[in-house]
Amino acid sequence: MNRNDREIRNYLQQDSVPSYDLEKMQQTVRLARQAYCNRLLSKRIGFGEFIRMQMHFIGHWVWFTQAGLVLGFLILLTKYNFGQPDLQHILLLFSAASPMIALVGFPELLKSYSHGMEEIESCTRFSMRKLMGARMLILGLTDLFCLTVILAVSTAHSDELLLRMILYLFVPFNLTCCGCLTVLSHVKSGQSGYYCGAICALCIAVFVSLSFVRRYYEAAATGVWMIMFILTLVYLAVEVVQTFQSFNRFYAKEEAISVTWQ
Repeated sequence: MNRNDREIRNYLQQDSVPSYDLEKMQQTVRLARQAYCNRLLSKRIGFGEFIRMQMHFIGHWVWFTQAGLVLGFLILLTKYNFGQPDLQHILLLFSAASPMIALVGFPELLKSYSHGMEEIESCTRFSMRKLMGARMLILGLTDLFCLTVILAVSTAHSDELLLRMILYLFVPFNLTCCGCLTVLSHVKSGQSGYYCGAICALCIAVFVSLSFVRRYYEAAATGVWMIMFILTLVYLAVEVVQTFQSFNRFYAKEEAISVTWQ
């Protein structure tokens, strides 16, 4: 042991803990615990404020990409007369637009896993179920708004094709969301984004191919499209519930920060 170490040890041995009242110390601990609990209660926020908070965590690129996609497809839609000869082109546009709009939000949902931040987020004040549920709600409403705008422009001059337009637009969208939600529910890793991208590309390829076969977009095929719409909608609802439940299955925790007081 050198001289400096001996001097430090001597100083520590000479230092003494001042006397204190044990009862007052316990009282201080109780008051600190009460103050902490009161602060948590005073910081409770409403649902609307919580949603607004989560909107700030969604990257600006999502909104710009959504707006760019909608604007681009609206420009292309204005070039067609929405008659039977142009219905193939409308289906072709819908087959590309719907999966791409569905895909935009999933990288935002998966960024916690792609950046390896899921464990840190699971230890924050709000549970992963609440955080991811709020983001899914925001992105889902944004997708619905974009699809509604495209649908409104598509049917502005042809109300009699409203049902078929809805089917052509939402079936590819629902199917893409079903595949991506399945990935999000069961594969929480940095590779999930690539799987979602592959699903989107596959859906685009399949429905674009269908647009070149006349019998698939004729009125006689409407019944098949309706069956596909109902099946994908039911599966989508089931996957939303399972995905929502899976977050707490992987990272179970209480609603807020939990502190154990001795």
